[in-house]
Amino acid sequence: MRDFTVPGTATHGWVLLRGDYFLKRRRVVFLFVAPTVLFLAVFVLYPVLFNIWLSLTDAKLLQDTPSFVWLDNYRKLLSSAVFPRYLRNTVVWTAFSVVGQLLLGFGLALLINRTNMGFGTAFRSFLLIPYVVPVVALALVTKWLMNGDYGIVSTWLQNLGLIGHRQSPLALPGSAMAVLIIINVWRSYPFPMLIYWAALKGIDKELYEAASVDGAGRFQSLLHITLPHLKDTTLVLAVLRIVWTATYFDLIWMVTGGGPAGSTTHLPIMIYQASFGTFQTGYAASISVVLGILLFIAVAFYVRKSVAPED
Repeated sequence: MRDFTVPGTATHGWVLLRGDYFLKRRRVVFLFVAPTVLFLAVFVLYPVLFNIWLSLTDAKLLQDTPSFVWLDNYRKLLSSAVFPRYLRNTVVWTAFSVVGQLLLGFGLALLINRTNMGFGTAFRSFLLIPYVVPVVALALVTKWLMNGDYGIVSTWLQNLGLIGHRQSPLALPGSAMAVLIIINVWRSYPFPMLIYWAALKGIDKELYEAASVDGAGRFQSLLHITLPHLKDTTLVLAVLRIVWTATYFDLIWMVTGGGPAGSTTHLPIMIYQASFGTFQTGYAASISVVLGILLFIAVAFYVRKSVAPED
Protein backbone atom coordinates (compact mmCIF):
# COMPACT_ATOMS: atom_id res chain seq x y z
CA MET A 1 0.00 0.00 0.00
CA ARG A 2 1.48 3.39 -1.01
CA ASP A 3 2.17 5.90 1.76
CA PHE A 4 1.28 9.56 1.08
CA THR A 5 1.68 10.74 4.70
CA VAL A 6 4.51 12.52 6.43
CA PRO A 7 6.94 10.08 8.11
CA GLY A 8 7.01 10.22 11.86
CA THR A 9 3.38 11.24 12.28
CA ALA A 10 0.60 9.22 13.89
CA THR A 11 -1.19 8.92 10.55
CA HIS A 12 1.93 7.48 8.98
CA GLY A 13 2.05 4.72 11.59
CA TRP A 14 -1.63 3.94 11.14
CA VAL A 15 -1.20 3.57 7.38
CA LEU A 16 1.71 1.16 7.90
CA LEU A 17 -0.34 -0.93 10.32
CA ARG A 18 -3.22 -0.95 7.87
CA GLY A 19 -0.91 -2.09 5.08
CA ASP A 20 0.41 -4.93 7.25
CA TYR A 21 -3.14 -5.94 8.13
CA PHE A 22 -4.23 -6.26 4.49
CA LEU A 23 -1.00 -8.10 3.61
CA LYS A 24 -1.59 -10.64 6.36
CA ARG A 25 -5.23 -10.92 5.33
CA ARG A 26 -4.23 -11.76 1.76
CA ARG A 27 -1.90 -14.44 3.05
CA VAL A 28 -4.66 -15.98 5.18
CA VAL A 29 -7.05 -15.94 2.24
CA PHE A 30 -4.43 -17.63 0.07
CA LEU A 31 -3.87 -20.33 2.71
CA PHE A 32 -7.59 -21.09 2.79
CA VAL A 33 -7.97 -21.09 -0.99
CA ALA A 34 -4.76 -23.00 -1.80
CA PRO A 35 -6.05 -26.50 -0.83
CA THR A 36 -9.12 -26.10 -3.06
CA VAL A 37 -7.04 -24.81 -5.97
CA LEU A 38 -4.56 -27.67 -5.52
CA PHE A 39 -7.39 -30.22 -5.36
CA LEU A 40 -9.02 -28.88 -8.54
CA ALA A 41 -5.66 -28.76 -10.34
CA VAL A 42 -4.75 -32.35 -9.46
CA PHE A 43 -8.14 -34.06 -9.71
CA VAL A 44 -9.93 -31.93 -12.35
CA LEU A 45 -7.61 -29.85 -14.50
CA TYR A 46 -4.83 -32.44 -14.92
CA PRO A 47 -7.20 -35.34 -15.85
CA VAL A 48 -9.00 -33.13 -18.37
CA LEU A 49 -5.79 -31.94 -20.02
CA PHE A 50 -4.32 -35.45 -19.99
CA ASN A 51 -7.49 -36.85 -21.57
CA ILE A 52 -7.36 -34.23 -24.33
CA TRP A 53 -3.70 -35.11 -24.97
CA LEU A 54 -4.56 -38.81 -24.97
CA SER A 55 -7.31 -38.24 -27.55
CA LEU A 56 -4.67 -36.91 -29.97
CA THR A 57 -2.60 -40.10 -29.81
CA ASP A 58 -2.94 -43.71 -30.91
CA ALA A 59 -2.54 -44.89 -27.31
CA LYS A 60 -3.52 -48.45 -26.55
CA LEU A 61 -3.83 -50.12 -23.17
CA LEU A 62 -0.72 -52.30 -23.62
CA GLN A 63 1.29 -49.81 -25.68
CA ASP A 64 4.31 -48.19 -24.02
CA THR A 65 4.96 -45.14 -26.22
CA PRO A 66 1.95 -43.73 -28.02
CA SER A 67 2.50 -41.43 -31.00
CA PHE A 68 0.52 -38.38 -32.06
CA VAL A 69 -2.18 -38.87 -34.64
CA TRP A 70 -3.70 -35.44 -33.99
CA LEU A 71 -7.36 -35.42 -35.13
CA ASP A 72 -7.47 -38.92 -36.62
CA ASN A 73 -9.43 -40.30 -33.66
CA TYR A 74 -12.07 -37.61 -34.08
CA ARG A 75 -12.29 -38.26 -37.82
CA LYS A 76 -12.67 -41.96 -37.10
CA LEU A 77 -15.41 -41.24 -34.57
CA LEU A 78 -17.39 -38.86 -36.77
CA SER A 79 -17.15 -41.23 -39.73
CA SER A 80 -18.17 -44.25 -37.67
CA ALA A 81 -21.42 -45.86 -38.77
CA VAL A 82 -22.54 -46.49 -35.17
CA PHE A 83 -21.73 -43.06 -33.70
CA PRO A 84 -24.94 -41.31 -34.89
CA ARG A 85 -27.01 -44.16 -33.50
CA TYR A 86 -25.25 -44.20 -30.15
CA LEU A 87 -25.47 -40.42 -29.94
CA ARG A 88 -29.20 -40.64 -30.61
CA ASN A 89 -29.51 -43.30 -27.90
CA THR A 90 -27.69 -40.97 -25.50
CA VAL A 91 -30.06 -38.10 -26.30
CA VAL A 92 -33.16 -40.30 -25.96
CA TRP A 93 -31.94 -41.87 -22.72
CA THR A 94 -31.04 -38.50 -21.22
CA ALA A 95 -34.02 -36.47 -22.41
CA PHE A 96 -36.78 -38.89 -21.44
CA SER A 97 -35.10 -39.82 -18.16
CA VAL A 98 -34.65 -36.20 -17.08
CA VAL A 99 -38.16 -35.15 -18.10
CA GLY A 100 -39.64 -38.17 -16.30
CA GLN A 101 -37.61 -37.54 -13.15
CA LEU A 102 -38.56 -33.87 -13.00
CA LEU A 103 -42.26 -34.45 -13.68
CA LEU A 104 -42.58 -37.31 -11.19
CA GLY A 105 -40.46 -35.52 -8.60
CA PHE A 106 -42.50 -32.33 -8.97
CA GLY A 107 -45.81 -34.16 -8.74
CA LEU A 108 -44.81 -36.04 -5.60
CA ALA A 109 -43.35 -32.86 -4.10
CA LEU A 110 -46.74 -31.19 -4.52
CA LEU A 111 -48.37 -34.23 -2.91
CA ILE A 112 -46.15 -34.37 0.17
CA ASN A 113 -46.28 -30.59 0.51
CA ARG A 114 -50.06 -30.84 0.91
CA THR A 115 -49.91 -33.94 3.11
CA ASN A 116 -50.80 -32.97 6.67
CA MET A 117 -51.75 -36.47 7.76
CA GLY A 118 -50.19 -38.22 10.72
CA PHE A 119 -48.35 -40.70 8.53
CA GLY A 120 -46.80 -37.93 6.42
CA THR A 121 -43.27 -38.65 7.67
CA ALA A 122 -43.63 -42.37 6.99
CA PHE A 123 -45.02 -41.63 3.53
CA ARG A 124 -42.09 -39.35 2.69
CA SER A 125 -39.64 -41.96 3.93
CA PHE A 126 -41.34 -44.56 1.75
CA LEU A 127 -40.91 -42.33 -1.30
CA LEU A 128 -37.16 -42.11 -0.66
CA ILE A 129 -36.63 -45.88 -0.85
CA PRO A 130 -35.73 -45.96 -4.59
CA TYR A 131 -32.81 -43.59 -4.03
CA VAL A 132 -31.12 -45.93 -1.54
CA VAL A 133 -31.62 -49.15 -3.51
CA PRO A 134 -28.22 -50.41 -4.76
CA VAL A 135 -27.89 -50.37 -8.52
CA VAL A 136 -26.71 -53.99 -8.56
CA ALA A 137 -29.80 -55.15 -6.67
CA LEU A 138 -32.05 -53.09 -8.94
CA ALA A 139 -30.43 -54.56 -12.05
CA LEU A 140 -30.78 -58.14 -10.79
CA VAL A 141 -34.44 -57.66 -9.83
CA THR A 142 -35.17 -56.03 -13.19
CA LYS A 143 -33.64 -58.93 -15.13
CA TRP A 144 -35.59 -61.39 -12.96
CA LEU A 145 -38.91 -59.59 -13.52
CA MET A 146 -38.24 -59.29 -17.25
CA ASN A 147 -37.04 -62.86 -17.80
CA GLY A 148 -38.79 -64.38 -20.81
CA ASP A 149 -39.29 -67.78 -19.16
CA TYR A 150 -40.40 -67.00 -15.60
CA GLY A 151 -40.41 -63.22 -15.19
CA ILE A 152 -43.64 -61.84 -13.76
CA VAL A 153 -43.75 -58.76 -15.98
CA SER A 154 -42.83 -60.72 -19.10
CA THR A 155 -45.53 -63.30 -18.31
CA TRP A 156 -48.16 -60.56 -17.99
CA LEU A 157 -47.10 -58.98 -21.28
CA GLN A 158 -47.15 -62.39 -22.97
CA ASN A 159 -50.65 -63.11 -21.68
CA LEU A 160 -51.82 -59.73 -22.96
CA GLY A 161 -50.38 -60.52 -26.37
CA LEU A 162 -48.01 -57.54 -26.33
CA ILE A 163 -44.93 -59.73 -26.77
CA GLY A 164 -44.40 -63.22 -28.11
CA HIS A 165 -44.16 -66.45 -26.16
CA ARG A 166 -41.01 -66.68 -24.00
CA GLN A 167 -39.93 -63.21 -25.09
CA SER A 168 -38.59 -60.50 -22.80
CA PRO A 169 -38.96 -56.72 -23.22
CA LEU A 170 -35.22 -56.47 -22.63
CA ALA A 171 -34.58 -58.63 -25.69
CA LEU A 172 -36.58 -56.42 -28.05
CA PRO A 173 -34.85 -53.35 -29.54
CA GLY A 174 -38.06 -51.35 -29.46
CA SER A 175 -38.78 -51.81 -25.77
CA ALA A 176 -35.40 -52.31 -24.03
CA MET A 177 -34.61 -48.57 -23.87
CA ALA A 178 -38.13 -47.78 -22.65
CA VAL A 179 -37.75 -50.28 -19.79
CA LEU A 180 -34.40 -48.78 -18.79
CA ILE A 181 -35.81 -45.25 -18.84
CA ILE A 182 -38.74 -46.27 -16.63
CA ILE A 183 -36.38 -47.94 -14.15
CA ASN A 184 -34.07 -44.93 -14.14
CA VAL A 185 -36.96 -42.53 -13.56
CA TRP A 186 -38.18 -44.66 -10.66
CA ARG A 187 -34.75 -44.79 -9.06
CA SER A 188 -33.83 -41.11 -9.55
CA TYR A 189 -37.03 -39.14 -8.85
CA PRO A 190 -36.41 -38.73 -5.05
CA PHE A 191 -33.65 -36.17 -5.60
CA PRO A 192 -35.81 -33.75 -7.65
CA MET A 193 -38.67 -34.45 -5.25
CA LEU A 194 -36.67 -33.28 -2.24
CA ILE A 195 -35.35 -30.19 -4.03
CA TYR A 196 -38.82 -29.23 -5.27
CA TRP A 197 -40.29 -29.83 -1.83
CA ALA A 198 -37.71 -27.51 -0.25
CA ALA A 199 -38.45 -24.88 -2.90
CA LEU A 200 -42.20 -25.17 -2.32
CA LYS A 201 -41.63 -24.53 1.39
CA GLY A 202 -39.98 -21.24 0.47
CA ILE A 203 -43.00 -19.84 -1.40
CA ASP A 204 -44.94 -17.31 0.68
CA LYS A 205 -48.35 -18.78 1.56
CA GLU A 206 -49.87 -15.31 1.53
CA LEU A 207 -49.57 -15.36 -2.26
CA TYR A 208 -51.88 -18.36 -2.43
CA GLU A 209 -54.28 -16.77 0.05
CA ALA A 210 -54.41 -13.57 -2.00
CA ALA A 211 -54.98 -15.57 -5.18
CA SER A 212 -57.78 -17.51 -3.47
CA VAL A 213 -59.45 -14.27 -2.43
CA ASP A 214 -59.28 -13.07 -6.03
CA GLY A 215 -61.06 -16.25 -7.14
CA ALA A 216 -58.11 -18.22 -8.50
CA GLY A 217 -58.39 -21.99 -8.36
CA ARG A 218 -55.66 -24.50 -7.62
CA PHE A 219 -54.68 -24.88 -11.26
CA GLN A 220 -54.42 -21.12 -11.74
CA SER A 221 -52.34 -20.79 -8.56
CA LEU A 222 -50.09 -23.58 -9.80
CA LEU A 223 -49.72 -21.93 -13.19
CA HIS A 224 -49.16 -18.33 -12.05
CA ILE A 225 -47.54 -18.70 -8.61
CA THR A 226 -45.92 -22.10 -8.12
CA LEU A 227 -44.32 -22.64 -11.52
CA PRO A 228 -42.79 -19.13 -11.83
CA HIS A 229 -41.24 -19.47 -8.36
CA LEU A 230 -39.75 -22.85 -9.32
CA LYS A 231 -38.21 -21.68 -12.58
CA ASP A 232 -34.66 -21.34 -11.25
CA THR A 233 -34.96 -24.58 -9.28
CA THR A 234 -36.07 -26.43 -12.41
CA LEU A 235 -33.19 -24.96 -14.41
CA VAL A 236 -30.61 -26.11 -11.87
CA LEU A 237 -32.19 -29.55 -11.53
CA ALA A 238 -32.39 -29.99 -15.30
CA VAL A 239 -28.70 -29.23 -15.79
CA LEU A 240 -27.60 -31.47 -12.92
CA ARG A 241 -29.76 -34.37 -14.03
CA ILE A 242 -28.64 -33.98 -17.67
CA VAL A 243 -24.98 -34.22 -16.64
CA TRP A 244 -25.56 -37.15 -14.27
CA THR A 245 -27.86 -39.07 -16.61
CA ALA A 246 -25.80 -38.60 -19.78
CA THR A 247 -22.75 -40.06 -18.02
CA TYR A 248 -24.67 -42.80 -16.17
CA PHE A 249 -23.21 -46.18 -17.04
CA ASP A 250 -23.98 -48.75 -14.33
CA LEU A 251 -27.69 -49.48 -14.82
CA ILE A 252 -27.64 -49.92 -18.60
CA TRP A 253 -24.51 -52.04 -18.57
CA MET A 254 -25.74 -54.40 -15.84
CA VAL A 255 -29.24 -54.83 -17.28
CA THR A 256 -28.71 -55.02 -21.05
CA GLY A 257 -24.97 -54.57 -21.64
CA GLY A 258 -25.88 -52.13 -24.41
CA GLY A 259 -28.04 -54.67 -26.29
CA PRO A 260 -30.01 -55.95 -27.95
CA ALA A 261 -28.13 -55.13 -31.16
CA GLY A 262 -26.81 -51.88 -29.70
CA SER A 263 -30.29 -50.43 -29.12
CA THR A 264 -29.36 -49.32 -25.58
CA THR A 265 -25.69 -48.50 -26.19
CA HIS A 266 -24.93 -44.86 -25.44
CA LEU A 267 -21.67 -42.89 -25.45
CA PRO A 268 -20.44 -43.98 -21.97
CA ILE A 269 -20.80 -47.63 -23.01
CA MET A 270 -19.07 -46.82 -26.29
CA ILE A 271 -16.19 -45.36 -24.26
CA TYR A 272 -16.04 -48.50 -22.12
CA GLN A 273 -16.05 -50.80 -25.14
CA ALA A 274 -13.28 -48.82 -26.83
CA SER A 275 -11.19 -48.77 -23.65
CA PHE A 276 -11.59 -52.31 -22.33
CA GLY A 277 -13.04 -54.10 -25.34
CA THR A 278 -10.53 -53.17 -28.05
CA PHE A 279 -8.01 -51.42 -25.72
CA GLN A 280 -8.02 -48.24 -27.83
CA THR A 281 -7.59 -45.73 -25.02
CA GLY A 282 -6.77 -42.86 -27.39
CA TYR A 283 -9.96 -43.44 -29.36
CA ALA A 284 -11.97 -43.79 -26.14
CA ALA A 285 -10.51 -40.49 -24.92
CA SER A 286 -11.74 -38.75 -28.07
CA ILE A 287 -15.26 -40.05 -27.45
CA SER A 288 -15.14 -38.76 -23.88
CA VAL A 289 -13.95 -35.36 -25.12
CA VAL A 290 -16.91 -35.14 -27.50
CA LEU A 291 -19.27 -36.12 -24.68
CA GLY A 292 -17.61 -33.55 -22.42
CA ILE A 293 -18.09 -30.82 -25.02
CA LEU A 294 -21.79 -31.62 -25.27
CA LEU A 295 -22.13 -31.48 -21.49
CA PHE A 296 -20.12 -28.25 -21.36
CA ILE A 297 -22.62 -26.67 -23.72
CA ALA A 298 -25.42 -27.62 -21.31
CA VAL A 299 -23.53 -26.19 -18.32
CA ALA A 300 -22.70 -23.00 -20.24
CA PHE A 301 -26.37 -22.61 -21.09
CA TYR A 302 -27.24 -22.90 -17.39
CA VAL A 303 -24.59 -20.36 -16.35
CA ARG A 304 -25.76 -17.91 -19.00
CA LYS A 305 -29.37 -18.22 -17.90
CA SER A 306 -28.56 -18.02 -14.20
CA VAL A 307 -26.53 -14.80 -14.48
CA ALA A 308 -28.85 -13.13 -16.98
CA PRO A 309 -30.41 -9.93 -15.52
CA GLU A 310 -34.12 -10.16 -14.86
CA ASP A 311 -36.47 -7.70 -16.51
